[in-house]
Amino acid sequence: MACCPPPPSFVQRIQTPPFTLSILRLNLALILLSFTCASPASSLTLAWEPVTGDSRVAGYEIHIGRASGQYEWILDADQEGSATDRLVLQDAESGVTYYLAARSRNHDRTQFSTFSKEIRISLDGPPIQSGELLVDDAWQWVSFQTAFMDPIVVATTAGESDGDPLVIRIAGIEPHGFWVRLQEWDYLDGRHAFESVGYVAMERGQYRLLNGAQIEAGRLVTNATKSPVWTEFSETFASTPVVVAAVTSDRGTEAVTTEIQAVGRSGFSVGMIEQEANDQQHAPERIDFIAWETSSGTVNGMQYEVGRATTEVTHRPHEIRFSTAFRDPPSLLAHLQTTNGSDPATLRWQTKSEKFATLRVVEEQSVDAETSHIPETAGYILIGQ
Repeated sequence: MACCPPPPSFVQRIQTPPFTLSILRLNLALILLSFTCASPASSLTLAWEPVTGDSRVAGYEIHIGRASGQYEWILDADQEGSATDRLVLQDAESGVTYYLAARSRNHDRTQFSTFSKEIRISLDGPPIQSGELLVDDAWQWVSFQTAFMDPIVVATTAGESDGDPLVIRIAGIEPHGFWVRLQEWDYLDGRHAFESVGYVAMERGQYRLLNGAQIEAGRLVTNATKSPVWTEFSETFASTPVVVAAVTSDRGTEAVTTEIQAVGRSGFSVGMIEQEANDQQHAPERIDFIAWETSSGTVNGMQYEVGRATTEVTHRPHEIRFSTAFRDPPSLLAHLQTTNGSDPATLRWQTKSEKFATLRVVEEQSVDAETSHIPETAGYILIGQ
């Protein structure tokens, strides 16, 4: 028999950070005294599946800190032996990310299991910023309202005030901001009028919102332009997410955009594509992506909705009706989840309100004038301002 008890099984049952435990938000209070704002605090009930069939397990410890691997205090579940399945974290602060790891123990605390996989939770969800930009073909700097540590930035969908087909280029991402511009396909003159572009910046990592929705913000570097590369999620999703991805470096001068296919619970395939007339040999570029389960709710106080178009989209305008009652037109990121058509193309929106948006697939014309596109699956992320 092994000398040490096994760890609690919740870390093996639900594998996606920041939280493998079920989370209940209780007694949220905001206190204002003499115009001084105290930090909002809440109680979190942490629940897990207890270890069964091992007489050594008499309790559990939840180690908690505000930095990865640096645990400042311990919550202990005692008295109920293997039936113990929950604890309450009191006074969790809004805006603070907590790191947790669990282990089981025997009655007299002389034997402990190994630590579970570290998990992470924040009452407000992931550090995130979203907005709507007016962008033309000149590089412009976008400042973050609050500095990130390792930001992932995605912008995928421009308006269609100027009909020339284009891609969105992002580069120079730093903790305080990033550069962005519109780039027309290489066969065009390169000059483009201002378009409205929505973007999302998120701290790199895996997250679970209080409504249970899972998110992963990540990156890869690849020169794949003829065949996509498989990208594994850090943790398997409970359901197939919507994935949006953007080229976020500027190593190659040719216009290039991302293509996504085979999106599943464990990962997706992604690559780049240049205009059809090119040889599809491109320098390695950084690609940032956000994978977000279909859901709606709030994230950091902002309304959001993630979904897929109910029918497939083509080169003809396709209307998406929002299920969320936004007060104003939300920021929109949309990306094809398939590559049924071989011609290089991007999604553009023609109209957008607080209730609906129209999307269509826009092909480039470097080889021929034909722009008809066969049906594709489109996913979208909406975030209220």
